[in-house]
Amino acid sequence: MAKSTTPSFVVTRRIITDDRGYDKLNKIMRITERMYNAGVRHCIKQLNELKEDIWYKYCLGQFFACKDEKESKRWSKEIFICAAAYQLTEYDLHAYFGRGKISGYEGGIGINIVQKTATALYSAAKKAIFGKMIHFRKFEETFSFEDKKATSGIIYKDKADTVTVCGTTFKLKPIRKSDIWLQEAMRYKVKYCRVIREPFGIHYRFFLQLVMEGVPPQKHAIGAGTMAIDPGVSTMTSYNGGRLSFKELALDVNKYQEKVIKEQNRLSRLTRINNPECYDDKGVHIKGMRVQYSKSMKRAKMRLRTAYRKQRVYVEQSNNNLANEWLEASGSVVKIETMNYKGLQKKSSKTERQDEGFAVTDKTGRRRSIRKFKRRKRFGGSILKHAPSGFLSTIKRKVIATCGIVIDVSASKLKASQYNHASDTYEKVSLSDREKIIDGHMVQRDCYSSFVIFYATDDNEPDRKGCLNGFEKFLICQDKLIEEMAHDNFSNPNFGTKLINIKKQQLRKEPAAA
Repeated sequence: MAKSTTPSFVVTRRIITDDRGYDKLNKIMRITERMYNAGVRHCIKQLNELKEDIWYKYCLGQFFACKDEKESKRWSKEIFICAAAYQLTEYDLHAYFGRGKISGYEGGIGINIVQKTATALYSAAKKAIFGKMIHFRKFEETFSFEDKKATSGIIYKDKADTVTVCGTTFKLKPIRKSDIWLQEAMRYKVKYCRVIREPFGIHYRFFLQLVMEGVPPQKHAIGAGTMAIDPGVSTMTSYNGGRLSFKELALDVNKYQEKVIKEQNRLSRLTRINNPECYDDKGVHIKGMRVQYSKSMKRAKMRLRTAYRKQRVYVEQSNNNLANEWLEASGSVVKIETMNYKGLQKKSSKTERQDEGFAVTDKTGRRRSIRKFKRRKRFGGSILKHAPSGFLSTIKRKVIATCGIVIDVSASKLKASQYNHASDTYEKVSLSDREKIIDGHMVQRDCYSSFVIFYATDDNEPDRKGCLNGFEKFLICQDKLIEEMAHDNFSNPNFGTKLINIKKQQLRKEPAAA
């Protein structure tokens, strides 16, 4: 029987802790971490036995070779049946974790929290059944634990505005009178609770996440109309028929990235000073040597985690603000071109050398020509910094919460960047070319793609008639956008410089002509 799901949203409140409460919550984090790792050891043992099963190996091979969706589902069911024979179901893990609680941690943690930890492990075990790796949690890398329901383990009491965690009661930070949204959100029914910890300086702060049932109260209004979004790796372009926008996600993220690098270098330096026996003469870590953490290293590690948290929070807030700005203009219907960010962040599988050779001189003074290897890196670092997938998820979540419509447009079928509505043909353009000529007009590539997505049909094909009728309005919107960029001295390699430089020259000539 499938589990029933209802709409939900999360409300986060600060937990006020003293020294005793601080230690208690950290202890529960350590217990869940140890139980999870004990479960990983158990799963690895069962997975090794499963991999020797002949029928399982045959089903797995058929699953990866099958291209039909119905057939792949059938083989997937067979694989899970094989896994069930080796006690690799969710309820088997619940039973295993329950026995571990009775023998090792009785009284320190609730059974529902234990089962939630087992459920988290099962989600990793499901991937391992299909060939992925299952990993242990690193020491002090557990940052949350949660219950299954609101009446046990982690209990929120609305009258006293307190939370009881495994028998210990904590006060919550009072709600500000000016925070109308939070006051309204706290009236909803609580489904279950979660406790998380976030690094602040060299210590943790604890927060209560209340998972509420229902649709969250609306904070920002959603405008009527259709908006098309052409997603990029670090930039987003939107067009709604009357306004064109080109924005870089998390514009000031490099400032936070510099702080992260600074703290990384500090921790690396302290690690080498305090553990010289762990490194060889070339400064390479010796395999198998365990690093011992001093107090200064622990503080440096906490500062590094704090720098990561600040970067993450900035990116989330920046992307949320941009999503609200666009949706307030028009967001009842949103068309988004599909983008596989998982594929873009991976390295290239091919190892190739460059076509051109370079002359080098070796130690003996002899000159010879070499061909360097091509870079296999793609866009992993940029995706990490700007979080484009998170931005699109935010857009979809906000639109669906207000009963709007989200339409995913297939990039492989539409081919928006290659389409030319004037000639009704597809023309491949190099990725380095940021401009293209359409019907005698120079247009920016990403802006034109959002224009084509705006007029895409339900069959993921460009509507040529709509493009012909709306092209003049698009050119006006593009000219207005480029004029704003020229005034603001906007510069981004993803947009290009040709159109902006042309506009700057036109603006210089206008006062001279007057």
